[in-house]
Amino acid sequence: MSSPTTLSEKQRFLDTLKFRAVDRIPFMEICLWQQTTERWIAEGMPAGVNTAFMWHGEPYFGLEGYETVQIDAINPYPSVEGTVIEEDEETVLFLDNMGRTRRALKTGTAGGTRMSMDTYLDFAVKDFPTWEAFRPRYLGPVAERYPADWAAVKETARGTALPLTLLNPLGGTFGYYSMLRNWMGTENLSYLFYDNTPLIEACLEFLTEFAIRALTPAVEQIHFDFYYIHEDMSYKNGPLVSPEMFRRLFLPHYKRFVGFLRKYGVDVILVDTDGNPEVLLPLFIEADVDGFGPAERAAEMDPLDIRKKFGKEICMIGGVDKREIAKGRKEIDAEVKRLAPLVEEGGFIPTIDHAVPPDVSLENFVYYLEVKRKVIFGG
Repeated sequence: MSSPTTLSEKQRFLDTLKFRAVDRIPFMEICLWQQTTERWIAEGMPAGVNTAFMWHGEPYFGLEGYETVQIDAINPYPSVEGTVIEEDEETVLFLDNMGRTRRALKTGTAGGTRMSMDTYLDFAVKDFPTWEAFRPRYLGPVAERYPADWAAVKETARGTALPLTLLNPLGGTFGYYSMLRNWMGTENLSYLFYDNTPLIEACLEFLTEFAIRALTPAVEQIHFDFYYIHEDMSYKNGPLVSPEMFRRLFLPHYKRFVGFLRKYGVDVILVDTDGNPEVLLPLFIEADVDGFGPAERAAEMDPLDIRKKFGKEICMIGGVDKREIAKGRKEIDAEVKRLAPLVEEGGFIPTIDHAVPPDVSLENFVYYLEVKRKVIFGG
């Protein structure tokens, strides 16, 4: 996959994921848990380091990154007025700005980030009447979803040498399953797929119209290099949507949305889903999606296996087992060595397979980067 030409960070990112010849692959990582940040500062990392690594990169670790244009294609406008319902020493029960009732564990919170997911108790959309009451929050003027300094944002985006994406993958981007989950909740949504399919169909049709309406001004005025469809639609043993259901309900909308992005020159389109989405990968390919991440190893998403099964039909970002990086140098050496052949083949940017958790020490992470750097840069 080597090329004698030194590429820009933008072109290197795109060419790697398109299986084109490159001088080397990008040197990237995703981000840290806030609890990991606190641990690493105690272990010697400067407090000002950008730990949202993939967003802009981070010189302290020599990491490269992307640039993004952040508009809001997720939240309701106006938002639901959040309020604390009850609170004690360990937990807080509250209504959030999407109309969800949540109970959060306060213990272990660092920098506003909790140690565990909240317990979601109630949601805004339950049936057609609640949907009709909620949907006007996504019908307002598109301009209110854009930055107030839009002219300056456009100028920065047009001049960046980094790969440019729309919305921010680290903060959540538009996706179909993820939006339904935000509105209805995982368990409720699982029932509604069967008990109220017309409601799901209506919401998916609305989402496509909303996304195209919301993103059109951006893609008409700025050329974007890639887009990450945020879904998180899988768990350890497989997806939360069957292939048959995905084909019937989601695929037509994926094709239309991906086609919309392609029309405006978006070169790489990825799906972000934790867990094991393997049985959905042929459908992603059919929808003209290029690849996915983070290839979570605890869910048996092994990049080597995926490459054997799908070849160059799909690219990947992630795939480095965070559990092995936590163990020590011997395990780190073995993990990086195991994945090295994919670096040469292309279509793969190795990163730890999600945000780095607090059981990974700063020492282990720095050593991991040193080993990975030798594979990417040589030496």
